[in-house]
Amino acid sequence: MLACVLIALASCHKSDYIQVIPEEASIVISANLANMAEEGDLQNSSLMQTVNKYMGLITAGEAKELLQDYMKNPAKLGIDFTRPVFIFKAGDFIGITLCVADDDNVEEFVKTLTSQGLCNNATESGKTHLTFLLDEIVLAYNSHALLLMTNPNGGNPVQTGQIAMGLMEQEKDYSFAQTETYSQMEKRSDCDVVMFSNGMALSESTKETLSPFIPDGVRLQDIEIVSSIAFQKGKAVFSADINGKSNTAQKLLEESNKNFHKIEGRYIDSPMEGFAIWACAGVKGEWLLQQLKQDPQSLQLLIGMERAIDIDAILRTIDGDVAVTIPHDFSGTQALSAADFMLMANVQNTDFLKDVDYWQKSMKDYGISMTQTKENNYILKANDYTLNWGVDDDNIYFASAKMFAANGISKRSQLLTPLEDEIKKAQFFLYLDLETIFGNSHTGTPLFDNMLSQLKSMTVVSKNTNNIEMTMALKDSNLNFLKAILK
Repeated sequence: MLACVLIALASCHKSDYIQVIPEEASIVISANLANMAEEGDLQNSSLMQTVNKYMGLITAGEAKELLQDYMKNPAKLGIDFTRPVFIFKAGDFIGITLCVADDDNVEEFVKTLTSQGLCNNATESGKTHLTFLLDEIVLAYNSHALLLMTNPNGGNPVQTGQIAMGLMEQEKDYSFAQTETYSQMEKRSDCDVVMFSNGMALSESTKETLSPFIPDGVRLQDIEIVSSIAFQKGKAVFSADINGKSNTAQKLLEESNKNFHKIEGRYIDSPMEGFAIWACAGVKGEWLLQQLKQDPQSLQLLIGMERAIDIDAILRTIDGDVAVTIPHDFSGTQALSAADFMLMANVQNTDFLKDVDYWQKSMKDYGISMTQTKENNYILKANDYTLNWGVDDDNIYFASAKMFAANGISKRSQLLTPLEDEIKKAQFFLYLDLETIFGNSHTGTPLFDNMLSQLKSMTVVSKNTNNIEMTMALKDSNLNFLKAILK
C-alpha cells in the first residue's frame, strides 16, 4: 500500500500539471475535491443520489455499471484527486487540468468513453494523447496532466486542440505556475476552493458591487482578486484580497482607507427583534454622499429629499458609525416590508437644525409638510409616504413610519451582542438573519429546501479596503457545512 502511495505521489510533481495553465489566464480556480468529498460525505449525500438517478436515465447496461464503478472508485480514473483540480479561463478558452497518477488508467477510461460513442479515437503526438469529447471538448493527457479545454463561444475544435497540445508541452517558466499570483493562491492551500480573477474578468454584477470601493484613478484592469472558500464545522468562510497590479494602483487602494475607520459599536444594540438585515460602517459623510450620487436610484432619492430638507448638508456632518436596519416582512396591522428601514448615524455637528424653519416653508411649494413631534424630532409627509427623522445629541435617525412605530414597541435583538468584538474590528459589517429571512420557504427542490433549512446567518466583514470576508453559519455548529447542506 505504501509503495502505491509513493508511486502516485511521484507520478505528479507538485506543479507539473499546473504548468499547462497559460501565464495570461484571467481566471484560475483550484478545488480540493477529495477533501470536500470526504468532509461532505459525498457518496452518501442527496446530491450523489440525484446524480445516480440522472445517470441511470442516460446510460444502461454495461456502460451504466462502468460509470457507477468509476463514481465509487475515482482512483480507477488514473487521476490523483488528492491534488487540487484547476479550472482556468484564458481569452475565449475555458480549461480544466487534473494531476495524472496513472496514465494507463486514464487511457482505459478514454477507451471506455470511446466505446460508448462519447469520444473519437485518440491521436498521439510525442508523449501526449488527444481526443475530442462530444466532438466539442478537447481531452488531452500525458503522464503528468489531463487537460479538458473548450471555447464556449464556438470556434474550431481542431484549433482548440492545437492550442491544448501547445499548453501540454509548455514549460513552467512560461506558465501561470511561476507567477506571484499563483504563490498567493498557494498561501491559501489549506482552503477547499481558491480563486484568482483580474478585474476585467469579473461578472458585471460583481463589478457593479465593487465599483464604490475602487478609488478614483484605479481601473478594474489595474486590480486582481485572490479569494478562497473554506468549508468548516458549522460554517463556510469566503475571504478575498483585492490588490493593485502596479505600485500606483496598490497605493491608491491603501489610501482609500482614509474614507473609513473602525466601527465604534454605538448601534449594536439598536436592531429590534425579528430584524432581517443590519449593516454598519465607520465612514466619512463626504465620501458617502459622493458614492450615493454615483448610484442612479440613490441620486433620485437624494433629489427627492432635497425638496424637503438639505440632505447634502446633513450627510456631510457624518463622521462615525452609520447603521441601517431592515425588518423581516410580517403580517399584522403594522405590516413591515423590505421598503421599511431605520438609519442611524453619528454626526459631528447639528448646525443644519438652524435651517429647519426655512425647510418647512420652502417644502410647501412641492406639496410636502413637516411636523415637529418633540425637540429636534419631525414627521415628514409627501404624498402617501411618511418619514420620521430627528436628532438626539450627536445621533441622527431616519425611519419609515411603520418601522418607527414597530421599533418603539419592540424588544431589542441580542443576535449582534456575541459579535461585538468582531464588529468593532471592522470598517464595514453586514449581518443577515437567514433563519428569519427564509423561515419555512420552499423552492420545490428538495436539495435547495434542505440547504435553506440548515442556514442560520450570513455576515460580511471588511477590516480594510483590501479585504472582505463572508461567513455563512449553520444552525447546528457541530456539523461540517458541506455535509449539512448536501445530506
